[in-house]
Amino acid sequence: MPRNPRLHIRVSETNHRKVKQFSAAHGVHAGALVDEALTLLFTPPEDRPDAAIIQRLERVEDQVEKLETGSAFLTDLLIEFIFEWLRQRPGPSPFQTDADAARARKELEALTRRVADRSNAHIWQ
Repeated sequence: MPRNPRLHIRVSETNHRKVKQFSAAHGVHAGALVDEALTLLFTPPEDRPDAAIIQRLERVEDQVEKLETGSAFLTDLLIEFIFEWLRQRPGPSPFQTDADAARARKELEALTRRVADRSNAHIWQ
């Protein structure tokens, strides 16, 4: 059985103590721990075992950001709608015409555009 090459290094007392404690607690040879740590150190980040988990977390974070942005947009829209509704709430009028309804529709569209301009663009993609 071929032996692994030996390497003599100096480490801080703190790291030496941690390696010995971890080695004893998990029943792993200290050299194997250092070898594994060096392997992970020299492995590119995208090839490391935890790379898939990190990528999933990043996707989840992106989705949470989109949800937060959408929520902020809807909150702004609701506040603007309530403000306009309270401002124009004179009550039903028997004299209301189709032109009045068209004007109200245009004002609501303008209100929606105002809120959409303040929101993040990726909501609309």
